[in-house]
Amino acid sequence: MLKWKCQENKLISLNFQQITIQAGNEDLLILKKHLDCKTTYVGIRDIYDNVILIQELGIAKTCKVKSKLDGKMYICKCYKKQEVEKYKIYEQLVILRKLIDFKNVAQLNDFYESSNSYYLIFEQMNKIHYHSFCHEDIQSMMFVYQILNQDILCCIKMLISNRIFHSQITLQNILIDKNMNYKLSGFEHAELLSEDNPIFNSLMLNMAGKMMIKLYQYNSINKELISIPDYGNSLIQGLLEIKLDQQINIEQALSHQYFEYFDYNSSPMKQQQIIPKLKSFITQQSLSSPIDSNI
Repeated sequence: MLKWKCQENKLISLNFQQITIQAGNEDLLILKKHLDCKTTYVGIRDIYDNVILIQELGIAKTCKVKSKLDGKMYICKCYKKQEVEKYKIYEQLVILRKLIDFKNVAQLNDFYESSNSYYLIFEQMNKIHYHSFCHEDIQSMMFVYQILNQDILCCIKMLISNRIFHSQITLQNILIDKNMNYKLSGFEHAELLSEDNPIFNSLMLNMAGKMMIKLYQYNSINKELISIPDYGNSLIQGLLEIKLDQQINIEQALSHQYFEYFDYNSSPMKQQQIIPKLKSFITQQSLSSPIDSNI
């Protein structure tokens, strides 16, 4: 466990057991960047000020904190040691490190420990208020939904390729950063797998299908009759299929016609063209039966 000492918003030393490393602020920041997420720090209050409690849900308390070093805001998830098993915290750290280069996963900055708690420091992210996605131009709203749905599927592809199962892929665990990138969070509900697991992969695709339905429900006046344009109904049917040999796989989902109007080489993605689109309708009841592909 390492402890940073900060004075007047600048690092002045690093302490480890009986060893103290003293250097200039810039050199210590370089060292800290190299060590972040690879080691355990103590003394979180020496580096971060607690600003506001966001929520207290289940085993985790989520707060906004402000760094004394750069003045930026971050998200802190605090877990009481008596309420969570140590191996689950470290498994979450391993998973987040494996996915650290993927833009659609919540990025971990620091990890701290105290006598009674664990603290995971994430980049600043915000909740998405889906019910406010109402625009006079219906095409704009559907464009936002398509980007979100594709980012969710890209996350699932990354999880599958790294043999990770996330059991809570829900809209509540999708946040957005300052660059408008959608971020998957909630990795206390994830686990590393020893081998590829088709059943777990299928469950994550199924969760994506349920998320799509929930997303479109937010802007539907009639919650039982949901307007889902541009082949969205067939994509949802493929994701919700319970038979493994009939459910579409992740590659088929990402190459689905639902996403055909996107330029995949641009970042952020841009729609190649906006054309009049026919809408089809899907109801909760109709999900149990095939939908005519000619609709």
